Amino acid sequence: MGHKLGKLLTPYLFVAPNTLIFGIFVVLPMAYGLVYSFYRGNFIGGLQQFVGLGNYQQLLQDRAFLTSLSHTFVYVVLVVCLVVVLSLALAIALRATSLGTALARIGFYLPVILSPVVVGVAWRWMFSSDLGVINAVLSSLGQSPIPWLTDINWARAVVILASVWSMVGFYMVIFIGGLNTIPAELYQAAEVDGANPRQQFWQITLPLLTPTTLMVTILATINSFKAFEIILVLTNGGPGDATRLLVQNIYQTAFEGANPTYASAQSVVLFGILMLLTLVQLRISRED
Repeated sequence: MGHKLGKLLTPYLFVAPNTLIFGIFVVLPMAYGLVYSFYRGNFIGGLQQFVGLGNYQQLLQDRAFLTSLSHTFVYVVLVVCLVVVLSLALAIALRATSLGTALARIGFYLPVILSPVVVGVAWRWMFSSDLGVINAVLSSLGQSPIPWLTDINWARAVVILASVWSMVGFYMVIFIGGLNTIPAELYQAAEVDGANPRQQFWQITLPLLTPTTLMVTILATINSFKAFEIILVLTNGGPGDATRLLVQNIYQTAFEGANPTYASAQSVVLFGILMLLTLVQLRISRED
């Protein structure tokens, strides 16, 4: 009996440390954040007044929150679409194993291991309106400098490109792993039947990559909704609030506005959006 009990408990003992850490640093803060969202208070006085859904009702009339939320949705859609398409294209182009493709993979993956702050500083140095490398090159070619970070449309484009550049290498590796699981015999049979590379892509590669594509889409969506450091360093949400996303609005509400309970309500909304999108994507995958 003791041997059977020990055998039954052994797996749980192995996962217990990770479960404990996850509970302390993830589940517990989430629970505190949910509780805080029903109160009003600050860092000094603590929870002062129970307001129920008052913070959530206030969100519906908060222009800064609604603006950052709309900016976030546009940003997520563009970034996720670009990341999925570019990472898949790179994975197909670099699928073959050789020294050249190995070096290319390393080059595309390097931005992934860089700190988001480093990425933001590097892109700000390149696209600065006054001292940026890009404008210096344009000036040497006789072209007028472009207000990359001070014009609304250019700033949004730079933020999106910087985010895609920092993420695409990671998802490229995932797609390469997915491509390697597709049997080569399928492509050989397709060639015998006269299928060209484009037909092979649409009829073999893309359908069999559906689970990988779904995983990449979910991960890229979650990471895009959490975007913060790169944008904070690159534009600080500017010009104006053109590139201020939801996470930065939460940060500014909590620390600059000294209103952690209201920020907690915004965090709960963000969590709900991510949960809903993930469930929808999983449901679509299950139906397919």
